[in-house]
Amino acid sequence: MEKEKKIQKIIQYKEEINTLIHNKYHELAKKYELSLEQFHLLIELDELMIDIADEFKAPTVGQIAKNINNSQNTVSERITRLENKALVKRIRDVSDKRISRVVLTEKGRAVLEAIEKEASSKYLFNSIFNMDEIDINNLLNSLQKLVQEMNSISTSI
Repeated sequence: MEKEKKIQKIIQYKEEINTLIHNKYHELAKKYELSLEQFHLLIELDELMIDIADEFKAPTVGQIAKNINNSQNTVSERITRLENKALVKRIRDVSDKRISRVVLTEKGRAVLEAIEKEASSKYLFNSIFNMDEIDINNLLNSLQKLVQEMNSISTSI
């Protein structure tokens, strides 16, 4: 097999691994009694809140709807369902009481962290753990070389 075809095969495997992990996230969301839409909404909210320390600057229902390209009513209904599960809470805007801001609760953050840990770390760990020692060593060496190569290319760009 020529080098380019091997590289394409590696890229295919990388995509397949990403898909398997993504599917694991969905499986775990169901385990935590979340619809896929609710799960994705929690992720979106978490991402929107990354740089925001003040919950009174949290995103509004309208901002979330715009970000995920859904209607405000649809997002509002999903938020209500997540509120009923105590995963998010709405906070009235201090300057305009008509506006609701949405934040993850501690329980919501804990559920996301649990799913993240199980889907990426534990699933990947267990999959690699089941491999033969020589295959683990080969994978480790190859990934180490790949990271080194990627670092050397990115610093020369």
